[in-house]
Amino acid sequence: MGRARTIGLSLIIILVILVILIGGGWYFYLQQNYVSTSDAFIRGNVVPITASGDGYLTNWSATVGQNVNSGVVMGKVDGFMGTTNIDSPISGTILQNNAVNHEVVVPGEPLAYLVNLNSLDIIAYLKETSINNVTVGKKVDITIDAYPNTSFSGYVTQIGSSSAVISSGVPNTSLSGTFEKTVQRIPVYISVDGSEGKDLMPGMSVEVRIHRN
Repeated sequence: MGRARTIGLSLIIILVILVILIGGGWYFYLQQNYVSTSDAFIRGNVVPITASGDGYLTNWSATVGQNVNSGVVMGKVDGFMGTTNIDSPISGTILQNNAVNHEVVVPGEPLAYLVNLNSLDIIAYLKETSINNVTVGKKVDITIDAYPNTSFSGYVTQIGSSSAVISSGVPNTSLSGTFEKTVQRIPVYISVDGSEGKDLMPGMSVEVRIHRN
């Protein structure tokens, strides 16, 4: 019985070592071949549909999920100066509807928001220490939290802009003159090759792996 127990313990130790070796090898492989981050999200150009004048809103037809074309009349404003049309500024999909018929509106008031779902991209924030391994045009493997079993792909279109750099902390200079160094996060813009039949929406959380080679 002691011999069997010894063999069993030996097998367990061997399995543990194998798991550690395989896990370590996989981690090394990922580090050598990809730059990864889960600090990423889908971005879209969200545009408001605004009231064209002051008065009562009539013939308002916007509904969430509705696809509309640029220039289509979404409703009218009946005011003291007559009736004016409310046109969609772009072709896209209604994301949010804030208005109802017969309410009083004022010029420029946002009545609904829409986005062109065919021109979405991804913003991924990478540590400045890893940005040297990223170049425009590199392939990107994409996982969207809402669709964990679907693989998406894309490529890097732009790396950073001075106005969009985010600091992971605030530099701290004390009275003694010491400086606390902080790591910056650089935005990387990624184009998505296709939706793979899924409904992609602005704001969805994403994980990306950017190919180094």
